Amino acid sequence: MQNEITLLIEGGLYSRLDKAADEIRLVTIGPSFPGHPLQCKLEKVSLKDVKPDYASFVLSNGLAAQTPRQAKERWAVSLGVRPDLPPKGADQFSCSVPAPNRYRFKWGDFAALSDITLNGEVVSVTANLESALRARAGDDAFGSRYKLWIDAICINQVDDQEMAHQVQKMREIYSGAWPADINHAFQFLRILASLQEDQRNLDRLQTESGEPSRGTYFCALDEPMRQEYWFRLWVIQELIMGASSTVLRLGNHVIDWSTFCKGIGVLYHGSNWFIKDLELQREFKSRGILHDVAWQTYSIHLVHQDLRPLSCFDEEGTNRIGFRRLLDIANSAECRDVRDKVFALVGMMNSAVSADIMEAYEFEPPRLFAAVARAFITHTNALEPLRSGNPWGRCKGFIFDEVVGLGAPEAGFFKWDKQRIVQCPSCRSAYGDSEAKSSALWHTLLLSIVAKGRRAQQRHAALLSLPSTFVAALPQFQKRGWDWLVGQRGYYFKWKQRRYAHDDFMLGEERLRSFFTDVIPQDAEELTYTEVYCSSQRAELRVGDKIAIVFGCSTPLVIRPAGDKFEVVGEAYVQGFMDGEALVLMESEACDMQSFIFR
Repeated sequence: MQNEITLLIEGGLYSRLDKAADEIRLVTIGPSFPGHPLQCKLEKVSLKDVKPDYASFVLSNGLAAQTPRQAKERWAVSLGVRPDLPPKGADQFSCSVPAPNRYRFKWGDFAALSDITLNGEVVSVTANLESALRARAGDDAFGSRYKLWIDAICINQVDDQEMAHQVQKMREIYSGAWPADINHAFQFLRILASLQEDQRNLDRLQTESGEPSRGTYFCALDEPMRQEYWFRLWVIQELIMGASSTVLRLGNHVIDWSTFCKGIGVLYHGSNWFIKDLELQREFKSRGILHDVAWQTYSIHLVHQDLRPLSCFDEEGTNRIGFRRLLDIANSAECRDVRDKVFALVGMMNSAVSADIMEAYEFEPPRLFAAVARAFITHTNALEPLRSGNPWGRCKGFIFDEVVGLGAPEAGFFKWDKQRIVQCPSCRSAYGDSEAKSSALWHTLLLSIVAKGRRAQQRHAALLSLPSTFVAALPQFQKRGWDWLVGQRGYYFKWKQRRYAHDDFMLGEERLRSFFTDVIPQDAEELTYTEVYCSSQRAELRVGDKIAIVFGCSTPLVIRPAGDKFEVVGEAYVQGFMDGEALVLMESEACDMQSFIFR
């Protein structure tokens, strides 16, 4: 009966939780015997049932208004418990928890795990989770009074009212729980995370100490990052809200979330990402892998660019995650029920917004998603959700342009489909002469934004002299000692293919290629070319789409007629009309205000 546990439910099959007592359910792990289901017990406890010494500590240190995580971490420091820090130089350690006489609650204390499926009183679990539970069964720290919160067991999955209430409590539960070991960790990242700022060059590290390449590290990092774990929405929520309380496990090796993120961050330092490419080639060759193998980058980028900063936001007790960011997270991850694209994220929302959304828990997806957009619009008093989706309701604004020509859409990751180019039937420039059109072109290709969301400056016209091929670019980069751009050999094809696909696109009587040159000016700066190389973007529309200003939304929108209603395609970048300039068109009666109904 591998990958199952037997669950004894105290007080009958999911008796009601007492909201007034702030009750949750917790799992106590029983004995583990090879070949037999793991014995576990499910019971109700009250989060208000705190011990006098902990209650006194919270009050005397002014922690009553702080998040559960902040209070817990201060308590941990007072006890000398630092579950996020292993012994220096160690590549494995046991999860540290408070001594039984320092538990916070009269009934004991708890950690948090997720990722299982409930099936009556016999619970089927993933092999990874069952292994983790069995490991915990043999851990002296997990006695009868140290328990686990496991979402799919501790919440009655068939009680919508309880689901709505408990989902709202997930921020408190995850952030208030002590660390619990879950799968995935990397010994390699400990080495990187331990480096000081001036040591974070992988070339130097290899020269001085033989680290990090020993023919295995990058391949080893690739394999666990391919696991479905990183694509599951409820796990993403747990990582973000657990943050420093989260410990990742790979076999007998464990690493805390902060070290994990810090180690991955070193790969983004200087030219390390490209040194990684060379190391991978060496490792593949040493393993006899002679064909090209794609290294898993999605999960690495997810951790560094998304999960790490989001977990910092939550850890600081702020509410900085807006509608658009939440939508990006939901779109990038998977869940069994499409409604969980909303409910797996409510713990990261403003509490007033999440309270309104939970009232719609039983709605079908279309009504639910409309309710989410309406809640954000109501509580923020702005129409920003319009930029990313199609909310319910009627809005006012005006149309000031229409899409009449299109560039080539991207066909997969490696090329653009030139056959789908739609040339403009005519082009009357709103910007003026050829020089003005050049300026509008590079601003538009960059969306007028470069690194870290900064506004593009005149120096970023360098995009128009970024060589179209790496063959043309390499000797110029080498001559100037631009090592980072020299390292772009394996990635430059994206710019090359984009240029090739659009060289013959007509802007009035001029081909797009006429606005570009392959010659980099003598006084050029590496930072500028790095910024424009990394920042050029594109969008995909349809002929007939409208460009509209909707009052209350901070950017123009691309909207698509759908009968007597409209759909929102997304936000639009229109050079010269990003800071309210289009309002002049309405004031001059060149455009008329109208109502839009978005379906």
